[in-house]
Amino acid sequence: MTLHTRFNVPVGTEQAGRFPTQLGEFVRVSRMSAMEPHEEWMATLPDRTEIVVPEEGNRPDALGVAKAISVVQSRSYLGKRAVQLIAPFLRGEGSWRLLTIDFGAQARRYESEFLMCFAFVAAGKELLSTSPYFEVGFAQPNAADGDEPVFSLTVKTVVGIPFPVI
Repeated sequence: MTLHTRFNVPVGTEQAGRFPTQLGEFVRVSRMSAMEPHEEWMATLPDRTEIVVPEEGNRPDALGVAKAISVVQSRSYLGKRAVQLIAPFLRGEGSWRLLTIDFGAQARRYESEFLMCFAFVAAGKELLSTSPYFEVGFAQPNAADGDEPVFSLTVKTVVGIPFPVI
């Protein structure tokens, strides 16, 4: 299942300097994945959403930070679009909690500009490590110069889905 959405991502690093506290403090993290171990940088927003950007020369990648700032500023809209895509997978009352926005190796693995990871929290329950979660990849197909960027949204991974799935 894929949705398409329009969204402007600033290209350039000068914006990252203007909003130094927008994403919080980045800390270096070592991550294991299906690929080899690698270093990335993570910031945690006040709502506990984690932002992951790749490493460039022992610091957070400047372009990754610029993209992250733009996406974080538009995450309400982007999150709604992503949830439109994943909501049909689960039945029942509940809410979606944005856990991570990843611009790093995991996003590249799925050929996406970034991934948004959401957990489903059933009504009257708390977020648990066993809560089902979805990663939605935002991929930007090649566009002609001057065209407004268009992202394709695709469910990239699904973990812990209780059966039956619609």
